[in-house]
Amino acid sequence: MRVIDFFDRGLMLAPERACLSDDATAISYREAAALTHQAARLLRSLGVEPGDAVAFISPNDAFGYVAALGILRAEAGWVPLNVRNTVADNIHHLEVGRPKALLYHSSFEADVAAYRAAVPSITHAICIDAAGAEGPGLRARLEAFDATPVAYPAGRVDSADLFRISCTGGTTGTPKGVRHNHLSYEMNVAAYLALWSFEAPPRFLLVAPMTHAGGALAPPVFALGGTVRMMAKNDPLRIMQVIAAERISAAMLPPTAIYMLLDHPQVRDFDYSSLRYFMFAAAPMAPEKIRRAIDIFGPCFAQFYAQTEVATTITWMSPGEYAQAVAEPELAHRLRSAGRPGPFSVLGIMNADGQLLGDGEVGEIVVRSNQVMAGYVDQEEATHEVFAYGWHHTGDLGYRDGDGYYYLVDRKRDLVITGGFNVFPGEVEKVLLAHPAIQDCAVIGIPDEKWGEALTAVVQLAPGQALDAEALRAWSRERLSGVMTPKHYEFWEELPKSSVGKVLKRKIRDRFWQDQARAI
Repeated sequence: MRVIDFFDRGLMLAPERACLSDDATAISYREAAALTHQAARLLRSLGVEPGDAVAFISPNDAFGYVAALGILRAEAGWVPLNVRNTVADNIHHLEVGRPKALLYHSSFEADVAAYRAAVPSITHAICIDAAGAEGPGLRARLEAFDATPVAYPAGRVDSADLFRISCTGGTTGTPKGVRHNHLSYEMNVAAYLALWSFEAPPRFLLVAPMTHAGGALAPPVFALGGTVRMMAKNDPLRIMQVIAAERISAAMLPPTAIYMLLDHPQVRDFDYSSLRYFMFAAAPMAPEKIRRAIDIFGPCFAQFYAQTEVATTITWMSPGEYAQAVAEPELAHRLRSAGRPGPFSVLGIMNADGQLLGDGEVGEIVVRSNQVMAGYVDQEEATHEVFAYGWHHTGDLGYRDGDGYYYLVDRKRDLVITGGFNVFPGEVEKVLLAHPAIQDCAVIGIPDEKWGEALTAVVQLAPGQALDAEALRAWSRERLSGVMTPKHYEFWEELPKSSVGKVLKRKIRDRFWQDQARAI
């Protein structure tokens, strides 16, 4: 199946229901379907053929998502640019994707000339929501095209056809282009249809960028005839208001955004009883904060583990499993888990020699699944390396317990060697995040003549909280071994984060290592 076919299933189930909405508008399945067929005809008229790529950049916007669906209706590949990237980063993504056309929101008008100049494959650039430098906006252009359904492909639809070209987050190095075919996202939809259970068509709140993991949850919502409610900004108060007022049944946020909700003074002022799934991803969430979140929002929290290279259910931790871990002290350790393998994923723990390890042994988490990417774009060596021994290598270190639950320890590249001892910063971060004054933190190694690397905590305090280095050092010593206790503490107003809420440790490290001759 094609990803657009899941939208068409929603059209069949509920043609007059809103498939997409935002603060300004609501668009029904019937309306959106007509627009996608017009968009497909427009793109074809511009020379976009099946298998070509079309780039896209827009904040969360209902009509913007319709435009993205139009790309898929035209059987083109989607190149979703990150709205929070620099122009240079997005030029790199465009160079990897080599799109024929660019659809963009008016807020990025000033960047389009730079994109066109750097990437000659772009022959047309169309503003989605207004007239642009190259002529009328998308909506005005669509009026010239027939809204009747375009013909379904005459030949066999190949699951290996291009769906999207994304870029890795760049948290640890230069972003790589990731090619996903329709099969990987077909399996992603199937996974959520197997995992979710709703009494009525879901109302999904999409706050995270629609071009990333949050947007990947829209196709299974469409397949159920549900509504994707979009928000352009991460506004904690507005999120809480919308959940209550619009009876949202599913939402997804990164842990950093959830922490902002938990620290908001009005967090207990709203009715969250409609929520069935409040999902988080992008990073582990501290157990103490999970307990607090469940106490406030109810037993609706769920976690999926994913990465750009693998569609979004490598693992799944359900609301029922979280509720059980909170209620039964002997299962409290599962609050630190990322869950068990998703319904279409096989996982293992592997050592550097390609040997699968047993329960309790730390190694790299490896995956076999049709949700895995087709490969890195124009990087055969990197693709071969990441698929070594017949498994996809996540780059994440972890272990599995005897009940099949997986626990993330850290990124392989984040390992700190201090005084000859290996320290996984993620384990230290989980402890620090239990401090009530800390909203977020990152632990890294910084250059040190004595230790090689000195463990250092860079901390972002919760609003209205005060804490100094000596108090945090004393608190840490009570809970961590000497090796794992950070030697230095810095307090930053805000940690640098990616568009999906991951802390960019690379940028934090650069501040300490930029004048060094070595990088470890």
